[in-house]
Amino acid sequence: MTNVEPTQILLVEDNPADARLITEYISEITWGDADSPTPEITHVERLEAARDAIGDAIDIVLLDLGLPDGSGVETLDGMLGAADTAPVVVLTGLDDERVGNDAVEYGAQDYLVKDDITPRLLQQTVQYAIRRERQQQQLLQRNAELALLTQVVRHDIRNDVGVIMGWGESLEDHVDSEGKRHLDRMLSAGEHITSITETVGDFLDVLGDGGDPKLHSVDLNSVLTNEIDKARSAYEDATITVTGDLDGSLHVTATELLSSVFRNLLNNAVSYNSKSEPEITITVEESDETVAVRIADNGPGIPDSYKDEIFGRGEMGLESSGAGIGLYLVDTLVRMYDGAVALEDNDPEGCVFTVTLNR
Repeated sequence: MTNVEPTQILLVEDNPADARLITEYISEITWGDADSPTPEITHVERLEAARDAIGDAIDIVLLDLGLPDGSGVETLDGMLGAADTAPVVVLTGLDDERVGNDAVEYGAQDYLVKDDITPRLLQQTVQYAIRRERQQQQLLQRNAELALLTQVVRHDIRNDVGVIMGWGESLEDHVDSEGKRHLDRMLSAGEHITSITETVGDFLDVLGDGGDPKLHSVDLNSVLTNEIDKARSAYEDATITVTGDLDGSLHVTATELLSSVFRNLLNNAVSYNSKSEPEITITVEESDETVAVRIADNGPGIPDSYKDEIFGRGEMGLESSGAGIGLYLVDTLVRMYDGAVALEDNDPEGCVFTVTLNR
């Protein structure tokens, strides 16, 4: 005798014939080995009743999109809001793959066209949907734990680096010229560590956004001016020139993380520049619908074969052979803003990053 609990299925279907057929299909086949129990079905005909019936015991929801008290995406949205961790498989009578794909894009785990359902297909869909949902929940839990751990580590690192920077700055009047050279390198490394922790934090914010970002109007000139001022303070040997006037108000569609885009591009332009006096030129070009920000440097440049790879496109960003998660984050954010980032050669040397954003 088995101790395995039967799978609990909530069937939300207002057509008696369809409900009866699905129930028969489920009872016709063996679920697992010979001792595995047949799933138990709770059948309701309305979305309101489904919300009342859903609970921790329900393992999966089979949902008809056309109900007396709901239809289409509204039905799916109402069920997803109540189902919590139970996966939802959409049942549609329309032989239209677009309907099913749209449902999956919206949050359903899978879909079935009623006329195409067979006992075996129904069984596989139910089992795979439950398995995928459990894997996704485990991944979410691990990501939450990792995010918490990273937050604690970042906090501790920033505190310790702050202490190091404070003591280091207090030594500036007590070392000779040779010692000051080493001290400056130490302080520069401390600033770089701080920058890395900020980038990691921004990257985690992107990963944890949980869906499409809420884009809104952002003052580009204000963001650029702030990041340029910070870059000039952090890199005193670098010459940063702005072409045009940033005093006015120029708004683009983005989020608060837009500052991270330009912070990482400016840091990258200096950090990977082998010149003793890096030169950075920033140009803002406006059109009726877009704004393009060009950040040009006099560094060693980037070979054509690496111009896409450096963003981590098509690769795992953290494992990319490019310049690290900074440029991967830049590319990810700009794409989220429905913008574009491009890389080209500078004349006579160096490279130019161009970020194009919607006004």
